[in-house]
Amino acid sequence: MKLNIFFPLGLFVALGHSLIGAPGDDVYQKGFLSIEESHKSIELPEGYSLELVLSEPQIEEPVAMAWDGNGVLYVVEMRTYMQTADATGEQEPRSRISRHEDTNGDGVYDKSTVFIDNLLLPRMVLPLDDRVMVGITNTLDLWNYRDTDDDGVADEKVKVFEGGNRGGNMEHQPSGLVWNLDNWIYITYQNVRYRYTNGEFKTQRLPRGGGQWGLTQDDDGRLYYSTGGGENPAFFFQQPPIYGMFDAPGQTEANFRTVFPIAAVPDVQGGRRRVAANGGL
Repeated sequence: MKLNIFFPLGLFVALGHSLIGAPGDDVYQKGFLSIEESHKSIELPEGYSLELVLSEPQIEEPVAMAWDGNGVLYVVEMRTYMQTADATGEQEPRSRISRHEDTNGDGVYDKSTVFIDNLLLPRMVLPLDDRVMVGITNTLDLWNYRDTDDDGVADEKVKVFEGGNRGGNMEHQPSGLVWNLDNWIYITYQNVRYRYTNGEFKTQRLPRGGGQWGLTQDDDGRLYYSTGGGENPAFFFQQPPIYGMFDAPGQTEANFRTVFPIAAVPDVQGGRRRVAANGGL
């Protein structure tokens, strides 16, 4: 089974208090944790365990990943996203998709290659048969890449869908490429879904589009859209998108959107009104 996971670049938070928070004193300033420190800081439910399978320097700034049918992992690396507060160099094509393989069956990826290099902020990846479908920033085009000589590097590129340029804020452009249980491929924002039928790549219009950062499905094929700017981690899951999208009252718990930060924050985009009385989001 092919899985596709997208890591949101923004926090899904909720305004759980009516009070405007003051700047927190317990501001987290330690910097990056080592792998060992990070492992120790993660709390797991009883019966669960956590093992490291891949880390720096094999990957840098990962935002999405997907497995093929053989367990090979493809990781989307946005290497130019917000390197400075002014987004210096963000539009330079220096990002990539890396390929990772476990060659001895111990559950740790020990063979890594740069599958596709010099991309402009890639945002979607979906392994197919021996092809990998990719979408990047500022275009709605979709491409299939293939490694024809088995060196772990793509050397063939074929356009499968021509959608044209997509301008505007890169944080409000499509993501996803989730191959759903209904055999359609879904993305966020655009009111369209894709499908291979007898080797032909086809599209179908949906009543509307939705989501922002993040799209996934459960074991029943129910799709869950999410949004960072709207601070909602799961919505439009009440029915298949082909029938339209709606949110039903009481579909989630009262505190479903609440997050529990490990440290206070000095300030955030949107100002102090988004900081709770305890100094957290």
